[in-house]
Amino acid sequence: MALAGRRCGLRDAFTLLELVVVVGILLVLILLIFPHGEAIVKQADRVVCTAKLRHLWMTFSTHLEDGRGWPQLPSSIPIGTTAEQEWWLSSTSNSMGLTSKDWRCPSLNRSLRRATNSQSQPYLISYLPSLFDDKPSTPRKWLRMPWFTEVAGSHGGVGLSVRADGSVSPSTDR
Repeated sequence: MALAGRRCGLRDAFTLLELVVVVGILLVLILLIFPHGEAIVKQADRVVCTAKLRHLWMTFSTHLEDGRGWPQLPSSIPIGTTAEQEWWLSSTSNSMGLTSKDWRCPSLNRSLRRATNSQSQPYLISYLPSLFDDKPSTPRKWLRMPWFTEVAGSHGGVGLSVRADGSVSPSTDR
């Protein structure tokens, strides 16, 4: 009896051959998946970017439904500058609770980290809002006008935008 118990106890451990086979199978699976790794990351970034655009749309929709108008960029701030981006960040942080993370696309963040050109304009926000007037109903009147458009074509050379109905589509779809 004692001898049978010892054999059973020894068999509970893996042999070297079993370990090599398991490691070999894992390596083959990794090699099959690896070429698709970059595509998987790009698709995940697009999904996150779409979710962020929808979140911006939902936040601004709620803001409009509360009877407040579209935030108005002061005329002293030039359009397309870092000052404009800073204004959007600070004004929506105070009035809507948005953070800088809500305004950043992961694809654009990754490409900016890779860029070595210090001459390029820094993007504080990845999504530029359209400039509507201050009437709460105006943004919903223009159904095809994007509320937010991605600043760069980070997703296969095409930027995304969100429209008045909350649909997210490539910016070139007009």
